[in-house]
Amino acid sequence: MSRTLPLLLLALACGASDANPAPTEVASRGVVIPPAPESPDPVYSPFLLRLDSGSPFGLISFKDVGMSLGDDERGLVYESLAEGLAMALREHDAPLSSTVHHDHAIADPDNHTHCEGRHIYVDLWSEAEGWGYSLWSGCGEDDQFAHRAVRADRDDRLASLDPLAADIATSLREAVRTNCFNRHC
Repeated sequence: MSRTLPLLLLALACGASDANPAPTEVASRGVVIPPAPESPDPVYSPFLLRLDSGSPFGLISFKDVGMSLGDDERGLVYESLAEGLAMALREHDAPLSSTVHHDHAIADPDNHTHCEGRHIYVDLWSEAEGWGYSLWSGCGEDDQFAHRAVRADRDDRLASLDPLAADIATSLREAVRTNCFNRHC
């Protein structure tokens, strides 16, 4: 009995870890959303967008969960993406007006505001042929309302951000149009 219990506990512990959790299905749409890749050390961008008061959300921030950026290019990439998203949000029949702000304090995970109301945060990572992102309106599993991969040639990092910003803007406009900022609508 004393040898069996440790072996049983070891077997249960090994089986409890799920390195690749099953994709989640968006109930009303039948869309399967695979889990975002996890980064052991996510990096919060100090660049954020503040939107006009008429928007259903007032703040967009970014979290790098696996973009594979060097320290020397990280700031430029984050700023370029924020500026590109602000421009992409304005370029439409129903524009969303925003301004880019730099707030070094928001780059500290302890100061991050991703659980505040009227806030959208964007998780970002590298894909085999471009970038990936997910959009969140809060901290719970059900608060993820988009999860996409965007094909882009990353040889020119800054140019590769244009299709990423455009796709994020499209997803945000769709969420505003349908008033759906969670996974169940």
